[in-house]
Amino acid sequence: MRILLKPNDVLMFRESKSFTAGESHLARSTLPLPQAVAGALRSAVLFSSGFSDEAKKLVGYKQDEPEFQVLGSFLYDGQEYFSTPLDIVKTKGVEGYFLVEPLQLQNGQFVFKGKHIHFESVGGFVSYKNIVDYLKGEIEEEELEEIIRDDMFVKESRVGIKLSDAKVTEEHFFYKAGFLRLRGNAEISVWIGEGADNVKKYLRNGLIRLGGESRFARIEIENSDPIEKLRNAWDEILENINESGRFKLYVATPTLVKRLNKCMWDIEHKLKDRLKIGIKAIYPLIGKPLTFSGWDYAENKPKPTRYAIPPGSIYFVEFDGEIYLDQPYLKIGELTRLGYGLCFLGV
Repeated sequence: MRILLKPNDVLMFRESKSFTAGESHLARSTLPLPQAVAGALRSAVLFSSGFSDEAKKLVGYKQDEPEFQVLGSFLYDGQEYFSTPLDIVKTKGVEGYFLVEPLQLQNGQFVFKGKHIHFESVGGFVSYKNIVDYLKGEIEEEELEEIIRDDMFVKESRVGIKLSDAKVTEEHFFYKAGFLRLRGNAEISVWIGEGADNVKKYLRNGLIRLGGESRFARIEIENSDPIEKLRNAWDEILENINESGRFKLYVATPTLVKRLNKCMWDIEHKLKDRLKIGIKAIYPLIGKPLTFSGWDYAENKPKPTRYAIPPGSIYFVEFDGEIYLDQPYLKIGELTRLGYGLCFLGV
């Protein structure tokens, strides 16, 4: 099931850095993390049910995760848009984008090679169709620059000042807040997996509170299979992966796993357990970790700060054995029912 959220105005998803008017003067917004979107749906289910015991059980009241599963949440404009894979790069002074891949050195270390030694990620977003082509290995380098979008949203700054109970401004409480405005027809798409039918019993097309600062969005429920495009390509992708003994693991939503050192996150044993394969080598190409926290409304206290592998990150994996996976995605790490840890395998 797909749920579309169309903002009425700007949105605020505040960064994990603490903000208290009078102590700080700047509050920034980020793109919505999975827990913010899942939290909005959980709250909507509770309110629409009148906080019934059945709804509390469904949303996991006072629990970290609900009974239903959020596969992920993404920007949407006629189709989902995913973070650009980090192996699509550019270099200063040279036109066009190119792909990089790992090169094993004799001393056991590795570097990433491409047309140029120095490179940086291009940012932006890639459409669902183009992500499927990318995972199939069918995107040519000359096409890369044409498929990247960087116009999905803008950030707007607004100023404010605290008012007393008498509606009089208070000194030393001037602040500036950064909001997120989706551009054009852009929306937020939420994929619901297990438990979708139970969620539908409580949610209706209408308004839903989304993010901070009492902002709202219109909710539209589609009885469709959002995985269909990838599912249709999966047999071909899996056959190519097993023939080569290599695959790319593309991180589609922020992923929470234990960090082992500065450049590696502990996914090897997770892949071994889930895919029943032997791992020969893993080459990570990871972006800057996402830092996030939040407020626990049930316990009325801040949640602990956590770190996640950012979407768009890539793991190049060499393996022994054969992969048997009947669905075209993996869920890896913690809080996967909130939308974290959605990963795709590609050629």
